[in-house]
Amino acid sequence: MTATAPPALLQVKNLQKYYGSTHVLKGIDLEIKAGELVSVIGPSGSGKSTFLRCCNRMEDASSGAVLVEGKDIYAAGANLNHLRERVGMVFQAFNLYPHLDVLGNVTLALHKVKKMARAQAESVAMEALKRVGMDHKAKSRPGQLSGGQQQRVGIARSIALQPALVLFDEPTSALDPEMVGGVLEVMRELRSGGMTMAVVTHEMGFAKAASDRVVFMDGGVIVEQGTPAQVFEQPSQARTAAFIAGIGNRTV
Repeated sequence: MTATAPPALLQVKNLQKYYGSTHVLKGIDLEIKAGELVSVIGPSGSGKSTFLRCCNRMEDASSGAVLVEGKDIYAAGANLNHLRERVGMVFQAFNLYPHLDVLGNVTLALHKVKKMARAQAESVAMEALKRVGMDHKAKSRPGQLSGGQQQRVGIARSIALQPALVLFDEPTSALDPEMVGGVLEVMRELRSGGMTMAVVTHEMGFAKAASDRVVFMDGGVIVEQGTPAQVFEQPSQARTAAFIAGIGNRTV
């Protein structure tokens, strides 16, 4: 008897989002399996970031379902604290607290969400900071760090909770070009360690090299998805081909 494959870690079913009369997400269906890195690409205004934010209820979808580890996060009585623990988020604008040092920024969620005692929280936070190469800056304030360093702290804050899935919302878009590589390298290392990741990105080189799958969105729908080779080299949809031809080898 063949064993039944476990359900996808993230299951998105007919996800719809309206802002007033503006239809932003028009029936998104997507699954992400444990250990996958899925990059979401597409032109600005295509709904990529809104989609990501609906997957951890930073935005509430208008209709549809999002299941994380088999549980519908939009079900009545869904535990949002547990959701924040299981689904991490890395923002494009870092969102660090300027009055807290690096260690304080990473331990805050461990106190609030996991109710860890101070000593345990600091130990877990330091391990997360070490993973992103920022343990030596534990006592620095965000204002003393470069943009790339701040983003690494943002990643450490997310992975310290040991989430099942981390969502990255254009994590390099606010960085100077010379800082981008370091942040992408941290993400590659997380991916090699088995972290499940959904990444909205304009970094086409990263999407090509690091992704298990690439999803191309436009106009609030998924136009096409497949392996990086399929999407970038042999797209089946004219809209995807036009987008790829337009960007060439640069970022957008």
